[in-house]
Amino acid sequence: LAERFADIFFLLDGGITPAQFQQVKSFLTRLANQLNFGASAHRLGLAQYGQNVQLEFLLNQHQTKEEIQAAVKRFQHLRLSSTEPRNLGAALAYASNNFFTKAAGSRADQGYRQFLVVLSGKDSSDPVFKESRLIKSAGITVVGIGLGASMEELRVVATTPYIYQVQAITVPVLKRIFISEEPETFLTGDCRAAKLADIVFIVDESGSIGDQNFQLVCSFLYSIISGLEISPKRVRVGIVMYNNEPRAQVYLNTFKKKDELLNFINILPYNGGGTNTGAALNFSRENIFITEKGSRKDKGVEQVAVVITDGKSQDNVIQAAADLRRAGVTVYSVGVQNANEHELRQMASYPPQKHVFIVDSFAKLKSLEQSLQKTLCYNIIHQAVSVSVRRTGIKEGCVQTDEADIFFLIDHSGSIYPSDFEDMKQFILEFIDTFRIGPQYVRLGVVKYADSPNMEFDLTRYVDKDTLKKAVEEIQQLGGGTETGKALEFMGPLFTTAKTSRGHKVPVYLVVITDGKSTDEVKAPAEALRLQGVTIYAIGVKEAVVEQLGEISGNPKRTFFVNNFDALNLIKDDIITDICTTDVCKDVPGDLLFLIDSSGSIYPEDYNKMKEFMKSVVNKSFVGQNEVHVGVMQFSSAQRLEFPLNRYFTKKEMITAIDGMNQIGGGTLTGGAISEVSQYFDPARGGRPDLQQRLVVITDGEAQDEVKAPAEALRAQGVLVYAIGVEE
Repeated sequence: LAERFADIFFLLDGGITPAQFQQVKSFLTRLANQLNFGASAHRLGLAQYGQNVQLEFLLNQHQTKEEIQAAVKRFQHLRLSSTEPRNLGAALAYASNNFFTKAAGSRADQGYRQFLVVLSGKDSSDPVFKESRLIKSAGITVVGIGLGASMEELRVVATTPYIYQVQAITVPVLKRIFISEEPETFLTGDCRAAKLADIVFIVDESGSIGDQNFQLVCSFLYSIISGLEISPKRVRVGIVMYNNEPRAQVYLNTFKKKDELLNFINILPYNGGGTNTGAALNFSRENIFITEKGSRKDKGVEQVAVVITDGKSQDNVIQAAADLRRAGVTVYSVGVQNANEHELRQMASYPPQKHVFIVDSFAKLKSLEQSLQKTLCYNIIHQAVSVSVRRTGIKEGCVQTDEADIFFLIDHSGSIYPSDFEDMKQFILEFIDTFRIGPQYVRLGVVKYADSPNMEFDLTRYVDKDTLKKAVEEIQQLGGGTETGKALEFMGPLFTTAKTSRGHKVPVYLVVITDGKSTDEVKAPAEALRLQGVTIYAIGVKEAVVEQLGEISGNPKRTFFVNNFDALNLIKDDIITDICTTDVCKDVPGDLLFLIDSSGSIYPEDYNKMKEFMKSVVNKSFVGQNEVHVGVMQFSSAQRLEFPLNRYFTKKEMITAIDGMNQIGGGTLTGGAISEVSQYFDPARGGRPDLQQRLVVITDGEAQDEVKAPAEALRAQGVLVYAIGVEE
């Protein structure tokens, strides 16, 4: 393999001692002598920082090794006074915007690795959290070397595991980092815990990509796979390459060892050709996600597909993607350069904002590595664990929803495929399974419509779960146009009759599902229903018009749009939870503690969102001396108790206290905070262990300490722990 070159920039603290400066200069001299520097080899840049940044030379200033050696020899120390600020945060921002651009000599767009070596003599005078994250998310590997700065700050600034004290760093160590074939891989917390999944990468190798960009795609695959725990009993990986035709390069049971798989990725062939993404998705479903080729779907192991493409498909993607998702595969789509965003969203699982990744050039794939890897690992864990837990919680809550009348109004027009109609029926069946069905409890009816509405069965027809499910299974699709307004008008008298047959007022709901634009007016009939007290949920699929959906529901929170009918299953929980929680929260006295990340890496607008979230939970809860108690603690490098569980017993007091909270700034020691907060569930600190106790942790997920043991200790106390991530 040819030697791989890099763009290397040194950013030196201008306030280090003269002796330290001589040590650094001698180090740079040796590096300049030993590495192959030049316009077509490694490139070197250099700057110093204090209150501001002083540029010494950019990456493209010196074209030969001799010029670089001479420039290092001329390099002079800034000699800042000890009182002058060291604004490393601002220097990182400056480096990102000025040192790693094409104009400054960066070759990131050609696939050269980008390194920033930070040599810090003391902790920064300004915050480094956000700028560190931004520069790393741009695909730049940051090497941190301490000449007096704390290891805690270096861990924030540098890319793990490249964190060193000056006495531990040598020229050979740095050379290994710069010239290694691939960066050292490091399993993040989520990836260490993501033990089980079958992941298939479906990779476009069409002619529009080109050989150089294909190498960047292979490098991207290498990095993502390096961070996963690969083995036959853990994470299995498959690779499908496609142009006009799909080909299996790696089945899920081809490789047993990670290093063998990684070596194979280094020699993947590039063929060029067309872009038939739909065929590749069908091929993967029929030939890769099967037991004979190593899939463990029969054992309940999560099935994941990651599609990487740079252009619009030349065949039908929508149906192929829906079939793959219906087969139980979670689909992520990664679009590069000229990829079609609409198509990427139609391919990916719901919700698209969590499953679609887009970059405008192949060079920027590097910046996606961490976020995609993190998302994959996080979702592998949480889809394996949380979904079943959440479903159980929802079901328990909904059994307590004593009385409600729910009508489904379903579009069965000719534009709906038979498989889509089956998805709709499945959606209704899951509702039936969740609620306590009976004349005194929850009653359910179905009306279908096309050109005109017709009653399938009303609320009083079926009085138990089994007969109701059988009736849903037997619903037939007839076809026709889409007159949603007429169907909404039809519902008014049905809800009036429901009230009479019930004998008293109960909550009433209408769930509307449609796949197209209504040819008549929907706003007035929907408003009339809401005036009757009906809560309407509007679900639009495929060609439905979002504006019309809003007119039907009258509330953005009850308006849903999905690209395909198979995604109905994923929004079901949101609707069921909304129907149930209004009553459920009032029924369960208990202790609720919020543990809020207040570190410097949380953006102010996200901090305010956290406060709004807490206030909305307080507003929906049945707060009182003998009901729900709420407490709040903030944390960063240290913890700050805002109020314990036994201080406030009214919503007004709690909301005033939350409004008065200010962000602390600093690091993210989540584990320490969980240990600290645990005492506030004890009776001596206001807790009531005989009632249900919950902890809600809200963080950006980047803990700088060990979280697992403190969380397990708290769960052992009987406390339910919920973790909510703030997305970057």
